[in-house]
Amino acid sequence: MLDLLQNDLNICNITLACYVPAGSGDTIHKNRPSHGLAFKCFGSSDYIFPNGKVISIKKNDIIYLPKNSDYSVTKIVSGDCFAISFDLSDNVIFKPFAISTKDSQKFFELFKSAEKIWRSKKHGYNLKCKALLYEIIYNMQKEYNYDYLNGQKAEIIKPAVSYIHKKYHCEELKISALAEMCNITPEYFRKIFSSVYGSSPAKYIINLKLERSRELLSSGLYTVTEAMLLSGYTDAAYFSHQFKNKYGYSPQKAKHID
Repeated sequence: MLDLLQNDLNICNITLACYVPAGSGDTIHKNRPSHGLAFKCFGSSDYIFPNGKVISIKKNDIIYLPKNSDYSVTKIVSGDCFAISFDLSDNVIFKPFAISTKDSQKFFELFKSAEKIWRSKKHGYNLKCKALLYEIIYNMQKEYNYDYLNGQKAEIIKPAVSYIHKKYHCEELKISALAEMCNITPEYFRKIFSSVYGSSPAKYIINLKLERSRELLSSGLYTVTEAMLLSGYTDAAYFSHQFKNKYGYSPQKAKHID
């Protein structure tokens, strides 16, 4: 069994691009005649396969259904979807799966365009739908591989991230020491950290400190000096500058903000 999102595909034909309104569509499918992708616009459903596997989908999810597969559909919350059925030139078998889309509007527009073009039956409509399907699968692979690679990277720096959350408020954390925990160079540590968390390690640590200080001040139980020290700062002027730069008001004012 091969994974659709980890292989190059040769689409030889589109057999259908359609809109499936809420409350319509078959609930039992036997020996599906072609491969299919469906984008859930609204609602939620369970797809149940003979081996007991259940794939649940909700709004903005995409489900892949293999050619020759048997399954039944249970509609948890009635909703509509767009679907594209297609044939591949290679005789391959992929596993059924579903993904939650990040850029759901992009996928919605691609599926919607494919349905509109297919319905129009204008010259070249099959070719245009094929191009749109390639774009859909390309974007699915792009999102999937980004998550997969980031997951691998996150595992590499996991020891350091765990240490940061334990010690950011009571210890001066050095990038060289954090990188050593992960058995990588400081340069590579910074690169991985930024790609996974969208922030440099130093900025990430500062944000943790400032968020803790703001919470302590907002509680009304701590003075500015106490909140500063409990958050890992020792320089009052530096703390005040960073706090105001992030939140737009001084630590003193934070004591009076609910």
